[in-house]
Amino acid sequence: MVANTKNRSIADAAETVTLMRNGGFSAAIPSEFRGSDLEIVHRTEGFEAVLLSLDIAGLEEIDPGYFSLLKSVMTGGETRSRNLRANAGDSPRFLRIDVYPSKSPEGGISGVSVVVTDNAPSARRENAILRNLELERSRFDDYPVGTTDEDWTGARRVLERLKREGHTDIPAYVRENPGILVDLADGARIVDLNEAAVKTYNAPDKRTLIEHFNKVPDLSSYNPETGLSDIFVELLARFFSGETKAVVEGWDTTFDGRAVYLRTSTSIMPGFEENWGWVLQTVEDITDRKEIEDQLRKAQERYELAVEGARDGLWDWNLAGNEFFASAQMCRTVGWGEDSRTMPARESVAYIHPEHRKAARRAMMRKLRGGADNFSLEYRIRDRDGEPVWVSNHIRVVRDEAGRVARMAGSVTEVTARKKHEDELRAAKEQAELANRAKSEFLANMSHELRTPLNAILGFSQTIAAEMFGALSNDRYKEYAGDIHSSAVHLLELINDILDMAKIEANEFIVSDDLFDAISAVGRCVRFMSERAARKQIEITVSIEAKRLAVAADQRMFRQILLNLLSNAVKFTNEGGKVWVEGGEIVDGYLEFRVGDTGIGMAPEDIEVALTPFGQVGRGRLVAQEGSGLGLSIVSRLIGLHDGSLSINSEIGKGTLVTLRFPESRLRQI
Repeated sequence: MVANTKNRSIADAAETVTLMRNGGFSAAIPSEFRGSDLEIVHRTEGFEAVLLSLDIAGLEEIDPGYFSLLKSVMTGGETRSRNLRANAGDSPRFLRIDVYPSKSPEGGISGVSVVVTDNAPSARRENAILRNLELERSRFDDYPVGTTDEDWTGARRVLERLKREGHTDIPAYVRENPGILVDLADGARIVDLNEAAVKTYNAPDKRTLIEHFNKVPDLSSYNPETGLSDIFVELLARFFSGETKAVVEGWDTTFDGRAVYLRTSTSIMPGFEENWGWVLQTVEDITDRKEIEDQLRKAQERYELAVEGARDGLWDWNLAGNEFFASAQMCRTVGWGEDSRTMPARESVAYIHPEHRKAARRAMMRKLRGGADNFSLEYRIRDRDGEPVWVSNHIRVVRDEAGRVARMAGSVTEVTARKKHEDELRAAKEQAELANRAKSEFLANMSHELRTPLNAILGFSQTIAAEMFGALSNDRYKEYAGDIHSSAVHLLELINDILDMAKIEANEFIVSDDLFDAISAVGRCVRFMSERAARKQIEITVSIEAKRLAVAADQRMFRQILLNLLSNAVKFTNEGGKVWVEGGEIVDGYLEFRVGDTGIGMAPEDIEVALTPFGQVGRGRLVAQEGSGLGLSIVSRLIGLHDGSLSINSEIGKGTLVTLRFPESRLRQI
């Protein structure tokens, strides 16, 4: 079990434990070592007596870093020692732990031997040792910055091997071969840490944090560009190059998943400079400072970018010193040259066009007297190459404790192109309004000229179809006369819609407050549409409880609104469907009427299109239907003239429900 003479003498000592690689593991071995096939081979009676006196099953119960110490000897191959305080009943016990590597016949590390000795054999030394140990632990544990005691011997050996293989750029090698992190992390073990480190990482306790740090990294989540192992790799590279102390900053993650920015100071333990196997590391959370620095840096970058790249000219007027400063961009904008300049304040207004100078001054004084601290003025400045130039001046006012203006600053932006564009838009708008007015007036005046010939066509075609002056020689003539009459009716409906919309746009529709029975008006509209509905076997029903409903509105417009809605309902409802009119009650302060159908319906996004003039939706579904696309638009405009509103609920394949709302004030008591 023990390979050499030195280790054989250790095994014979009174207080010894040996761990060997024997292909199995003991239940006393923690999970992190089970993958290495470790097993407790032998414990001496003296060692068992120590454990019994301390009432523990193993030293790991009183030393969180015990297994890490064993692992560091296993991987580094060098003897390690440490002092430990434990309690035996009511008395403190001081132990020295020495861990020796055991070598196999082939020369490899096959296990370790642990010797536990009483570090205070005499009572007179116990108090001194107690004080020294407590002082050492208090300094370590009470240090306000997170501190770790680490053994990097194994990692050093990995780097030495890489150096022999010709690799000198360690960070680059790790990025290209992230698998080497397993060997590096396995060779850098945290032996102990203080409570401040536990708090920094928000860990449950020391043991959990030590096991977390000593865990092999998960390569599936390692990002070689921004991975959390970059700090560790950089430290290794710097020590490998000969440095004995390194301070680096970077992001890490706490136990609860919070990102923290850490300042890590790592130093080689005195006496280990040649082989830098033991290091002391402090970790400080400087996330708040980092965020403030980032905010300041971004603000500075934004400011510099704004000043360098902005087209605005900056100015500053110190009223106390009567000095006016203009940036280089402002000087270029107003024609003062290429460089910034400072001048007396009275000269600063010279760039304003003489025709606008007094008006600009009066406008600024009104703002200042009104207490404004931020405002903008637009005015014309001196012409450039014979062309007018306009600027917008954005002004910030600084006042003293008495409220008097002490300083003003701002920016000047040339807006000549915008002003020119606005003038062009204004002229185009006026021209379009004139053209639209002329169009509307033309259509309104053409009402008689368009309807007269259509009425003649309607009358003569109906006369011919009815054979009022004798039978026709051929039945086809009668059929043709009916087609002519139907086409003329359709054309007249289109012309009426167009002329109505033209009148609405020309403001020629005058709303009269007729007092009429709305129920009777609804009945007449339903009867008027019944013949057209009957041709498609469509049933039109009226569900209004009131027998009479006196309404003050334009009766002709009211009927036109209902006829348009009923016409659409019949037009877009398939044979055998249903159309209905309901309502006649007050809902939320409005008199409501609703016209519904079981027709083809519309998609929600098509409703707005249907309400626009000439808007026709679902051309693929409605290809068999005819119309101007003005029906719903006219209804919306007409009800708007009555201070009412219209809403549409529709679903494809299920139908449409149109709700009309008239102000309750139009309802009269009879």
